[in-house]
Amino acid sequence: MRSRWVANMIAASSMIVLASCGTGTSTGPPAEPVRSNPTQTASPIPPVSNPRDVAAVAHRTCDLLTPQEAKRFGLDLPPTPSDGLFGTVYCGWASTTPDLYTVRRVSISVFTNNPTLEVGYNQDRGRPSFALTDILGYPALVSRPSADVPICDVDIKLANRQSVSINYEARDLSNNPQQSCEVAKQVAAAVLMNVPLKS
Repeated sequence: MRSRWVANMIAASSMIVLASCGTGTSTGPPAEPVRSNPTQTASPIPPVSNPRDVAAVAHRTCDLLTPQEAKRFGLDLPPTPSDGLFGTVYCGWASTTPDLYTVRRVSISVFTNNPTLEVGYNQDRGRPSFALTDILGYPALVSRPSADVPICDVDIKLANRQSVSINYEARDLSNNPQQSCEVAKQVAAAVLMNVPLKS
């Protein structure tokens, strides 16, 4: 998940650098305008018809799961916020054994001006498990970085260039690692309902 954040940050930084590069004072002919290629394929990520305001919760990411929801998903420790990318807040929940061994973990990050799903679609298609689906009517990518490990990533597009990313890990599902995505999708559904609709 963190590797995808770094990739998104590099992509965003590259766009900023390219945007700041001017053409200078060239005496040559003006550059040919860029035209769209009619054979280009459209994005596989569908548009959002009922957008939600991810920017409104960018600094309140720990509010995206209520205490009751966290308990329902077996997360018994309080949420821990930390600095996320692009000035947002990242939040993590966990459940541990009495000797503090983490058995279940959820982390949530938000993106308020980034084509996260489009980047993720191109970057993660080679994962052992990958699907473009929808969660409660919102486009979502659901993928697992390893076939043998109970870790699942869910990225949900909630508005144009706005998304929420959920990483779910449950060591108690080691004998059935694909089940991690079923629970991760339930977590994602709860999270998206806690993001307000755009007014």
